[in-house]
Amino acid sequence: MKIRRTVIATAAAVALFLPIAACSSDSSSSSTTSTTVSSGDQITDTACPFTGTIETSSGGNAGTPSALGSITTSKEGCVDNIQLKLGSATGAWTAAYATGPVVDASGATVATQGAATLVITLAEGTWTGTPAAPTTVLPLQLDYVESINVVAGANGSLLVAFGLSTKKPYQASDSQNPAYISLGIG
Repeated sequence: MKIRRTVIATAAAVALFLPIAACSSDSSSSSTTSTTVSSGDQITDTACPFTGTIETSSGGNAGTPSALGSITTSKEGCVDNIQLKLGSATGAWTAAYATGPVVDASGATVATQGAATLVITLAEGTWTGTPAAPTTVLPLQLDYVESINVVAGANGSLLVAFGLSTKKPYQASDSQNPAYISLGIG
């Protein structure tokens, strides 16, 4: 009887976990180390069983420059996935929803599409991709991300501004080896 209760409890736990795992993405490998620091409550969107935050997240290594070379996008279930591929290291970064217009290093407003803008700021960042910054990276077949703009920010930072159809929960994490920042929006 005790074994049967254990089996039932285990099956119930697995049944509760599977819907969450089905809509999340995990691109980690054994050589990947991830760091995510979030402030604020984690929320789950009822339309998509994805848990994330709408508050500020940050990570990376302070004092380390980041060379952003490319941005890849993909969709898994109800989650838009974006990976910022960096050179040899992941420097300090912050992800946050903009509360006003996003401006570049010259003070010009960055034109994004959609009702909300999520910005990843690389504290000591450069864009090594082509064409040179400022540039627009076209998101391919995503549900929420309508535009991606890469621009120089204030004080030697690099801004990656995601124009979204609406403010959605997101998860952000990073890796040092290989160096990248991953963003899931659902």
